[in-house]
Amino acid sequence: MNKKRDKKKFKRKNIKISNVELGDVNHFTDDTIPEEKRAEKKLIEKGKISSKRNLKLKRGRILEVRSNYKCIVKIDDEKMVCTLGGRFKQVNFETKSIVAAGDYVNVDVYNDPRIEEIIARTNTLSRFSDNDFQIEIIIASNIDQVIITSSYKDPQLNLGLIDRYICAAKINNITPVICINKIDLSESLAKVKQAGSFYKELGFKVIYTSTETGEGIKELRELLKDKDSVFSGHSGAGKSSLINKLQPELKLRTAEISDYHRKGVHTTTRSRLLEWDFGGYLVDTPGIKTFGLHRKDKEKLKVIFPGLSALAKECKFDNCSHSHEIKCGVKTAVENGSYPRERYESYLRILESL
Repeated sequence: MNKKRDKKKFKRKNIKISNVELGDVNHFTDDTIPEEKRAEKKLIEKGKISSKRNLKLKRGRILEVRSNYKCIVKIDDEKMVCTLGGRFKQVNFETKSIVAAGDYVNVDVYNDPRIEEIIARTNTLSRFSDNDFQIEIIIASNIDQVIITSSYKDPQLNLGLIDRYICAAKINNITPVICINKIDLSESLAKVKQAGSFYKELGFKVIYTSTETGEGIKELRELLKDKDSVFSGHSGAGKSSLINKLQPELKLRTAEISDYHRKGVHTTTRSRLLEWDFGGYLVDTPGIKTFGLHRKDKEKLKVIFPGLSALAKECKFDNCSHSHEIKCGVKTAVENGSYPRERYESYLRILESL
């Protein structure tokens, strides 16, 4: 067997050659060589300033974010495809996406419509990637309420995900509304209402719906009227079916539950803003199986998690995390049965994940 000849490996350097005018060679130093200027990402503040700000830009709202830096924007009563200004591509944004459904923008409508400015958001509903950097992924912006949609069965009611959504909504000053769907699959309505009683007693709005019987649809429509709402929750909960029941003309695509794991499969692939014929907007979002919070919000969790702030008054320590401390009001309430153990365990899971 012939032995292959070892070849010398080397890394090619990217050397640029340029003419440099020298004076006295005897006094030449390295400082004489001009430093190469490289392009850098601009700060977010720089990206807010448009060179066309003195022109007459038209205000619009993003209905859908598409690929290749293109968006569907509604300006007055017209929908048009707009390209994101090249300036934004050079900005060092802290989020995965530059714009989101629900964003208000200023557009240069002459020739090829271009988004020149993103108007400051009042709030965002976001999730975060599971990697170490926790990159923010904005689901929607400038909204009034999030309709946290969960099915009673097929897939099974997921109160832990509801807890996460409530925390995310409260952090971003968005009103959470809990919608328990597919109540026709339950043996009794009383059993379904028992599942949502914990949140209702704390003052959260809880709606029980069924697209099969029509129950709760009228109440949900009144809640959505003239407001900007996000429908979100785990896959297969029936978000698209509910929306089709509220406004059949939208004809959102629905899918069956997986026979293998009895969980939902994705039908909506990207967030988009849709207009109700009874007033207001909705953001239809892809179903998600996990909903992450940011580590920076860890200290807020004990304040915003449903029902904990009232019990914290009985804690010995002001900075009690309700996890390992002695004389904790929350742990005492769990032990004597005045606070549900399942919700406390949900809190600990979220706390540990952060």
